[in-house]
Amino acid sequence: MVLTEALLEWWRSRADNSTERTLVTASTANPMPRNRNMVRVLLAFVLFGICGGSIVALVIYADAHTFTFTGSPVNHTQNNLLDLAEVAEQLDRIELDARLYRITTSEEYLRTAQSATVALNTISMRLQEQMREDPAEEANAKDLIAAAVRLTASVKRITPDATTAIREPLLDCHRIVNLMQDEERRNLDQREQAEQRNSMYLLGRRIAVIVVGTALILVLFGFLIRDLMRRGKFEAQISDTTERLRLTVERLEQQAAESRLLIAARDEVALCLDVALAQQVTIRYLTQLLPGTAGGLCIINSARQLMETVEAWGGVDTVIYDGFAAETCCAIRSGRIRWRKPERSEIHCTHFAGKAPERYVCLPLTAHGETLGILTIELPTHEIATMAEARESTLISLGEMAAMAISGLHLRQKLESQSIRDGLTGLFNRSFMEIALERELIRAGRQGKQVAVMMLDIDHFKQFNDTAGHEAGDVVLREVADAMRLGVRSEDIVCRYGGEEFLIIMPEITTRAAIERAELLRRMIGDLSLRYHGQMLRQVTISIGLAMYPDHSEIPEELLRSADHALYAAKHKGRNCVVAADTAIRA
Repeated sequence: MVLTEALLEWWRSRADNSTERTLVTASTANPMPRNRNMVRVLLAFVLFGICGGSIVALVIYADAHTFTFTGSPVNHTQNNLLDLAEVAEQLDRIELDARLYRITTSEEYLRTAQSATVALNTISMRLQEQMREDPAEEANAKDLIAAAVRLTASVKRITPDATTAIREPLLDCHRIVNLMQDEERRNLDQREQAEQRNSMYLLGRRIAVIVVGTALILVLFGFLIRDLMRRGKFEAQISDTTERLRLTVERLEQQAAESRLLIAARDEVALCLDVALAQQVTIRYLTQLLPGTAGGLCIINSARQLMETVEAWGGVDTVIYDGFAAETCCAIRSGRIRWRKPERSEIHCTHFAGKAPERYVCLPLTAHGETLGILTIELPTHEIATMAEARESTLISLGEMAAMAISGLHLRQKLESQSIRDGLTGLFNRSFMEIALERELIRAGRQGKQVAVMMLDIDHFKQFNDTAGHEAGDVVLREVADAMRLGVRSEDIVCRYGGEEFLIIMPEITTRAAIERAELLRRMIGDLSLRYHGQMLRQVTISIGLAMYPDHSEIPEELLRSADHALYAAKHKGRNCVVAADTAIRA
């Protein structure tokens, strides 16, 4: 009945949908086809109404006979046999639980046995109700109830040491059950033979009902399956389109996230004032782009011979050599990004200390056609390697941005160094000295401190150029500059004033301490042993003139003039000595 109603409801909905499609089509077609479609719909409704009514009548008829068969003596006897089998099962359960109770003394088994006696009494009373029409069967049922009552009382009295009290009631129950089962089986055989004749007649009618109902159902199911297949095809197309759309959205979201990361990295790199900070920013955004990776950033040294590791991340186990030749990296040799993983490229770079990792990528950093360094990224797992390959374009863009930033900062530092440094000695030049002196004097005046200004000159420097050549003179200037850098404090400012003359600004120092520092510098330079092309050069000595702020002057130009006068006094005194400005004035 339920199936028939469902099928009829489906057909009504199908007819309604067909009608709607027909009406929509008819709105743009001729009136005659619309009327023809309406007639077809009505005929279909009438036909399936008749078929549905026939199916309903046949099914009702078959159900009525099925109900009759359910209340037949055969079913009654079978139900009795099933109840007797359940009684035997409960008796076996009581016996088993009693044994387990005697062995384990667990109250749980005792409670289970008592529950089984309750079920036994319930089934026994149900059997008595079912056997009221047969006096012999009813008498056996009453005997079973009495035996069950005795067994229940025995079960309540048993203890772990006395479980044999239920043996006799159990045997009585088994005996009565066996007797009743034998009687019911005999009744079942007789009743089955009587009903077999009626079943043959009913079988023919059932076959007719089944054939007609099956044919109609097959027709309906044919339409249903056809629609289901069409719907399945449409749903598969929709699912495929939805999946492609989802992947597209995810890809666009990932691209948007990578774009935001690149913009943030660009903005932060633009704020960096030195190369080291730009390198740290690059590594930080690289780890955000490729989480779970490890590696290092290597930059070519000033001699453009070796790569030096400046940054590392990820606790990388495979150590990268610090100071390796650029040609040991396959990416630098090829001039483009290089992925190394099994079944793609088996050639390893040779800049690893120890065994190279299975998966890694090397990205050369180039700017304006010049190689600045490489990024070596270790990819621990296949999933991370796949993710990195999917983000290759963003990785390359990040590398290009980092290379341009590092190149720009290198150029900036180089220009700044050229603007304030002397190209030969690396000391501050005269322009920077004038700015620094004015700044230190202002600061000293504000704090009430002293500032020492030393004017230094290499004695008889022209002889180095005349005897050993100008290149030897350059060697002397560089060595003297290095010695002065070592002999001053970290806050002192050493400058090349011009030619072989140098100037040192010493803030926050007393006159006595300044003279002691000047003597230290004179001795350090006097102890230099210089060679040029294997030839020992003569001893280098210096003369030093010292002027103090504010003792000798508070004006930068006059302070420099005082130091210069003191230097000339040291020259006239015989060179290789230190002369303070007040001494020079008295002389």
